[in-house]
Amino acid sequence: MRKIVLLLPIIAFLTSCETGSSAQTDTERFYKAPWSVALSRSHGAVGQLSAANEDHNGNLTLTKSGSATFDISLMSDHMYQQWSYSWSTDEFYMNWAPCLEWYINEAEDSMYLNYDHQDYDPNTGNSFYWNYDLILTR
Repeated sequence: MRKIVLLLPIIAFLTSCETGSSAQTDTERFYKAPWSVALSRSHGAVGQLSAANEDHNGNLTLTKSGSATFDISLMSDHMYQQWSYSWSTDEFYMNWAPCLEWYINEAEDSMYLNYDHQDYDPNTGNSFYWNYDLILTR
């Protein structure tokens, strides 16, 4: 009887471990090739900094290591960002924060991302957020 009581926790532990399943998302689809990107970003007025609305087109390269590089020089240091994906929550992250919205259309190999990206105005010392809308296609 004592052996059975000792074996029950071990059996429960072994049967509760999840192995890789086909339900996990293949993250290679995110970084297998560069994306064409239609990007809109905006922010409200901050101190003496006036509101801004910008539209850009270019390419976005996501790497397996988590870097995201836009080839749009007008974005200044925002050309370099970070991305990740969580299998457990099915959440896409940009710059270590969950996207506000994101959708992927595997059949058409396209994706939509909406997220905020923090910035800083050195002239006024104000921190603020750009809101990004990305339409990615291949």
